[in-house]
Amino acid sequence: MAHRSKPSHPQRWRKVSRWDTVQDQGHWICTACRTAVRSYTYRIYPADSPHYERCIGLSWCPGCRVYTGAMVHVPRDRALPDALAALPPEHRERLLNSESRLIDYLDGHMEAAQ
Repeated sequence: MAHRSKPSHPQRWRKVSRWDTVQDQGHWICTACRTAVRSYTYRIYPADSPHYERCIGLSWCPGCRVYTGAMVHVPRDRALPDALAALPPEHRERLLNSESRLIDYLDGHMEAAQ
């Protein structure tokens, strides 16, 4: 029997319409695994678009590997951090075309920053 290497993540990201969370000391916590919920919001329209305030908001639990995504309103004058700014355009485009790839990337970088 051939030896298989263990995957770096035992399960894939799974999109859900909702999951149970509670607020604890100003942070959202997943009730299933008690892990802090992470989130990221980004703009999908250029600044000159009338739809500029329509953004994508993602929230995920790194412990359970579940996530939600929705269109959210962000005022035009609110600056959003761009976690993908340093990436080459083709890598950035690849991540923005797949929510699960984007969350995997963001989660890994948030983990490394802690």
